[in-house]
Amino acid sequence: MKLALIGFGTVGRGAYDILKDRKEVLEKTVGPVEIAYVVASDRSRNTLELEIDEPVVTAKEYDEVLAEVDCIAEATGAMDMAYDYMRRALEKGVGVVTANKACVSAHYEELVALSEKTGAPFLFEAAVGGGIPVLTPLRALCLQNDILDVKGILNGTCNYLLNAMFKDGADYKNTLALCQELGYAEQDPTDDVEGYDTRRKLHLLIEMAFGHVDGDAIPTRGIAQINQSVVAYLKANDKKVKLVASAKPVDGGIEAVVEPVLLDGANSLAILPDAINQVNVKGSWVGDLAFTGPGAGKEPTGNAVVADIVAAATKSAMPLMKRGDVKLMPIRGRYFVAKELEGDFVDRVDEGFTYTKSVARDELLKQLDNDTFFARIED
Repeated sequence: MKLALIGFGTVGRGAYDILKDRKEVLEKTVGPVEIAYVVASDRSRNTLELEIDEPVVTAKEYDEVLAEVDCIAEATGAMDMAYDYMRRALEKGVGVVTANKACVSAHYEELVALSEKTGAPFLFEAAVGGGIPVLTPLRALCLQNDILDVKGILNGTCNYLLNAMFKDGADYKNTLALCQELGYAEQDPTDDVEGYDTRRKLHLLIEMAFGHVDGDAIPTRGIAQINQSVVAYLKANDKKVKLVASAKPVDGGIEAVVEPVLLDGANSLAILPDAINQVNVKGSWVGDLAFTGPGAGKEPTGNAVVADIVAAATKSAMPLMKRGDVKLMPIRGRYFVAKELEGDFVDRVDEGFTYTKSVARDELLKQLDNDTFFARIED
């Protein structure tokens, strides 16, 4: 198989290094996987030509590249440019592998339809959970099971940050700065801490497990409102907070939400360390499964990209279930609120913190401003 690697940042370089290291093994088992081209920006082309042996081209030569390769591995991290690369490849029957969650989430239906029309593989394992193999087994699970629940921690930045605050009493702003230094968070961390990155990943899980929804309509709240007074109170009560994505079928559609969740200290998600991610899936026949591992990074994400390249080369990917639209239903739950509230929905108030009875999430939000921290209480 001839491959074009598009983008040579963290993920692209990780995939490149693995393909070079495992070249002989791959050749003996699945056949030659040749990196025929690396597509780079005009700015980085000259530098890359000095670093690697493969031909380095730019977007201007992309049509010629598509005429020669069987598959592209898109690793630019861009939006519009990445979409253009993927769409044009699929239209020409060239397989697409990508780690680009934002682009896949935004254009999921169109890109899947193009893949089905031309028969070209469209694989995006690395877009959810980095190095965790979850989308590949989920494809198979959906054929054999009704999916009853999907839940997990899908953002390493938030998990690292919350762990530091609860374990070491770390300051939110200082820890976020450390996450940026370590490469867990972007210089603009909004997507991470406000939950948008997690929402895109949950959207892809929903598309595979339940059906089509508007990803931007999934209710979302991040962790930017948490502070040390909240952490100190919860630690004294053996509780932790995690940013959790969840979706499950209910009468009339599905409940889906991204928000902080209050967990017992021994809960499997509560004890998840550092920047590790975990996705829990419940199937009607298989029962409860957990997929755990590094959610980001050069080698783990590169590994997921290479796994999809191998699946494309061997045509071994399981088919995607054909699903229609599903409705997002209102969320209800019990909530912990870092504010003293009054009303019929209040269960009790303790040291200025409110515990609610089961309440419609939308109704609760009417009582709160954007700076008030709250977390759903996990039953």
